[in-house]
Amino acid sequence: MSTRYRATGKAGRTRASTDYDVIVVGGRCAGASLATLLSRAGLKVVVVEQATFPKTTLSSHLMEADGLLFLKRLGVLDPVARTGVRFMRQVDLRLNELRITTRWPLRFDDVGGAAFLRRHLLDSILADAAAEAGAEVRMGTKVVEVLWDRGRASGVRVRKGNTDTTLHAPLVVGADGRSSTVGYMVGARKYNVNPSERSYYFTFFEGADPAADDMFVFHRWGDRMVWAGPADNGLYLVGVSPEQHEKDYFRHHTDLGLLAHMRSCDTTAEALADARIATEISGIRKFDGYFRQPSGPGWVLVGDSGHFKDPAIGRGIGDAFLQVEALAPAIITGLDGSGDELDEELRRWGAWRDDRFKSYYWLAADVGKAGAFPSMVPEAVQRLQARGELDRFLDLFSHRTDYYDVLPLRDLGLATGKRLLTGKSKRLPLVREAITLLAGEPRRRWINRRPSLKSPEVTPAPLDRRRPEDLVAPAGPAGDARESDGDTSSTVETVGTVNGSVSEAGAVQNGSR
Repeated sequence: MSTRYRATGKAGRTRASTDYDVIVVGGRCAGASLATLLSRAGLKVVVVEQATFPKTTLSSHLMEADGLLFLKRLGVLDPVARTGVRFMRQVDLRLNELRITTRWPLRFDDVGGAAFLRRHLLDSILADAAAEAGAEVRMGTKVVEVLWDRGRASGVRVRKGNTDTTLHAPLVVGADGRSSTVGYMVGARKYNVNPSERSYYFTFFEGADPAADDMFVFHRWGDRMVWAGPADNGLYLVGVSPEQHEKDYFRHHTDLGLLAHMRSCDTTAEALADARIATEISGIRKFDGYFRQPSGPGWVLVGDSGHFKDPAIGRGIGDAFLQVEALAPAIITGLDGSGDELDEELRRWGAWRDDRFKSYYWLAADVGKAGAFPSMVPEAVQRLQARGELDRFLDLFSHRTDYYDVLPLRDLGLATGKRLLTGKSKRLPLVREAITLLAGEPRRRWINRRPSLKSPEVTPAPLDRRRPEDLVAPAGPAGDARESDGDTSSTVETVGTVNGSVSEAGAVQNGSR
């Protein structure tokens, strides 16, 4: 580390400056794993994380087969296994009246089909791996300014206690979550925004039946949703999504509501017959799914800072790993050339990201829609099962198959026709259901190619979130972007319960997630 200068600023703040190849803002799943890969490639990397680990964060805590395999490639599977986490190899799936219990379709080198690992444990393991790889990890430190040099991001000013430090690098990575400080300061705009229609609550139980320690549970029937499975250290996670008429009840009687939903699912009711809640109940509501402009001169966004989908399918951690593994070589290649070459590598990566996740984004939105689950979907899944192709559907959980390929409009249309002909569903509700699901698909595919950009934030920035007044908005995403009026809706997180009362907190302004 080279100290360029040291001086005392206003209010007795100490200032210093250091140089790196890459500055990663956010030290959790995306940031820490990216720092590990870059450091192992010989780059000088600093990770800036606002929290001090171990510290929990809002999460589904779920990893699917592809995410577990990434941890194996990263070389951290041993410390992960020492947490007592269970690598589930069976799945209990319910979609309305369709019920399937089977084994996950695993590849020869897979660790398991799914696993729940509490984030304060996972994030600490990944941060330790980054430090061991040679990255400098600064905990308890927040970014207060992105620095610019001739129109390029050239570093950040960070603060820890009363000390400000200036960090310089040719690349600043925002891996700091949905309320990304980096994303805000560089003016990255969201597009294809999809407001939430559901809320989600989850907690961990202790005392679960050991016979349930190999089964991942995903039930979506009517207007209800329950997902569950064994976690680390003998705990068992249960997540639920209230029906629309239950939202107010859940806000005031969260524990009773969650227990009632848990007991309405026969698998979890049996597994947790003698168990009790062991942790606070966490939840999320009033959020947006989105893509955010992925990169610009000297900066790039990865993980939730650049893309967030409805948590109904629990893909936050796995998607972060997929993005990181593709981003690391792009950064390494780009830093070997000029600034323009780096920008081009990052632009190509951003186009890959949008193409890679577009169908899963809408899959999550469909699963997370309010109201009854569309009856044509389980009908189409049953047709897959009859053809011996159920594994293709199950591989959607691990993003190893494509939503548009597994459940094309043709198959959903045929499933609708079959239900009409056999009288399995009432005609008018089924037609309305089909119109809602199928008629919107052409628009989705259109905005996949021509993203609908939201207006940038226009409210004054807090004093500790400075961005230059003359900041030019970055270029739009790949494709012909279109303007869309208005800001996105605010994000509100439910962060815990005390005697069943859910507290609310605005999105963390400088969170490094």
